[in-house]
Amino acid sequence: MQPSTRRALKILHTADVHLDCESYGKPEQRQAHRALYYRCFETIVTRAISAEVDVFLIAGDLFDHNRVPDDTIAFTQEQLRRLSCPTVILPGNHDCLYTNAIYDRHSFQAQCPNVQVITALDGQVIEFPGLDLVVWGRAMEEHTPDFRPLAHIPTRHDQRWHIAMAHGFFFPKRQQQPERSSPIFAEDIRDTGWDYVAMGHQHVLTDLSQGPVTAYYPGAPLINWTGETPNGHVLLLTLSPEHGVQVQPERVF
Repeated sequence: MQPSTRRALKILHTADVHLDCESYGKPEQRQAHRALYYRCFETIVTRAISAEVDVFLIAGDLFDHNRVPDDTIAFTQEQLRRLSCPTVILPGNHDCLYTNAIYDRHSFQAQCPNVQVITALDGQVIEFPGLDLVVWGRAMEEHTPDFRPLAHIPTRHDQRWHIAMAHGFFFPKRQQQPERSSPIFAEDIRDTGWDYVAMGHQHVLTDLSQGPVTAYYPGAPLINWTGETPNGHVLLLTLSPEHGVQVQPERVF
């Protein structure tokens, strides 16, 4: 095999930000809670800028629900416009893609030219020729046991970097009737043959690499949903022809 000529890349991977997470308590407590999630996302974007990443990946549940108000959408788009690098957003189970949902009501790409939202229900390839990079994901319309986040992923056909995005629940062994929705089986990850699977849905930082395929949940950036201990992570990826995919977890706060 010829040595790879693909360029080195830096990528920031996050998921499960849950903007506009609903909370309880007095109005001022709810407002403080909401503000913490805003600050969390702003901090993540700032980290992507300071790290000078080539691509920013959000692997589902950027929003906590599909009823978020317009001011939350405006804040999110304002933050995304701060980035000069390409950004790819995958809908998750909280902000899944159905009629009149967030990504149906709002055109993120119209407001943020650097942003692409994965909207194809059978899977969508996004190519970045200048980065020697291919990104694939499958939009979730409904969070059910029948939905397979990695179904229909194409076979890689060249030496560009190949990154898949998948939002769902991990199972170490295949189950004919999984008890959790949007199952991702270990063999699904292994059989992609891709360089990295950027996962979302489970809120704890977890290495789920299978064989030669690197795969991680970054976990929710705010682990404690009360906001008392904002101790979650994002993942800074370094992709190099010499060393492959290296993953560095970083605290958000």
